[in-house]
Amino acid sequence: MTLALQSGADPALERLQLGVALVLAGLALAPLGVATIRRLFDGRNVFFARWGFMNALWVALVLVGTSASVNSVAQDVLGERWDGMTQRLAGVLSFLPASALIAWYALSKDPKGLACLGFWPGRKLQSVAVGLLGYVGWVPILLGTALLWPWVVDALGGEYRPQEVATSLLALDGERFWIAVVAAVALQPFFEELVFRAFLQPLLVQNLGDRGGVFLTSALFAAAHGWNAFLPIFGFSLLLGMLMLRTQRLVGVWAVHALHNALVIYLLTSVPAARDFLGFGTMGLP
Repeated sequence: MTLALQSGADPALERLQLGVALVLAGLALAPLGVATIRRLFDGRNVFFARWGFMNALWVALVLVGTSASVNSVAQDVLGERWDGMTQRLAGVLSFLPASALIAWYALSKDPKGLACLGFWPGRKLQSVAVGLLGYVGWVPILLGTALLWPWVVDALGGEYRPQEVATSLLALDGERFWIAVVAAVALQPFFEELVFRAFLQPLLVQNLGDRGGVFLTSALFAAAHGWNAFLPIFGFSLLLGMLMLRTQRLVGVWAVHALHNALVIYLLTSVPAARDFLGFGTMGLP
C-alpha cells in the first residue's frame, strides 16, 4: 500500500475508502486474533472491585480539579515557556493526586492491596507479548478509524482540526522535544492505564458485563482526549480494554500504550507522507 495520493483524486474520498477497507479487514481478522490470544494467555482473570461508583466519582473530581489547577497555574507562571514539553509534564503531574487516591482505595478496601490494580505476580512478560501481538493485529482498525474520523467530523457539520497536543509536540526541538517524548511514551500512558483500565474498568465490567464495561470505559477514555481524535482513540482503547480484561496485568496494556504513542510520534515527526495522508494528527496521542 502506498501513502501517495493518486493524481487528480479526491484526497478525502481516498481516505474514506481506504479507512473503510482497513476497518473491515481488521474486523474480519479479529476473530483469529482473539482465538490466538486466548490460546497464548489461557483463562479469564476478572476480580471483584471493592470500590464503588462514589469512589470513582471522587477520583474523577480530583483528576479534573488537579488538571485544571495545574494547567492554569503553569500557564500563568511559565508564560511563553508553556509549550509541548511543559504541557506534557503538567499532564503527568495532574495524575499524581488521583493515582494516590486510587492506591489508597486499593490498600484500604482490598486484602490483596495494590496487586488488585493489575500488579499481580507472574506472567508479566507473557502479558506484554500477548499485548504486542494483539496490537499488531489491531493496526488495520487503528489506521482505518484514523482515516475515517476527519470525514465523520466534517459530515456531522464540524470542522476537523489536528489535536493541539500533536501540533505542540511538532513545534519542539532538541532537549525539550525528548523530554516531552519520554513523558508521552513512558509516564502518561502508565497513569492513564492505572486510572481507566486498572481502576475504572473492573467496576464497570462487574456492573455492565464484559462488553458494556469495556465499551463505556473506552468511550470515557476517548472523550477525555477530545472530539478531534475520538474514534481513533476509542478503537485503540477497545484493544487495551480487552487486553486488560484477559490478562489483568497493567504492564501489558502499558507496554502497548507506550508503543502506540512512540509510533505515532515517529510518524508525525519523521514520515511527512504518512502525516499528510493521515490528516496530520488523526491518530492522536492518547
